[in-house]
Amino acid sequence: MTFATGQTPTMRYNRQLREAILNDRVHIARNVNATVPPLEEAPRGYEEFDAGVPKKFVLDPHGMLGAA
Repeated sequence: MTFATGQTPTMRYNRQLREAILNDRVHIARNVNATVPPLEEAPRGYEEFDAGVPKKFVLDPHGMLGAA
């Protein structure tokens, strides 16, 4: 078994990725399993995250993501 680490060469693809995101060809939230719960469910989201649930929780108290 081999384990290697290193810095990701993001400069090679960051412009292409940005353009794909801006043009709705790549959906980052879906790809990283992000969930936007209502603010009143934030404590449950923190509990799930602390328990190791493989999700990302994004809090959006002002509703800005719904407009995106």
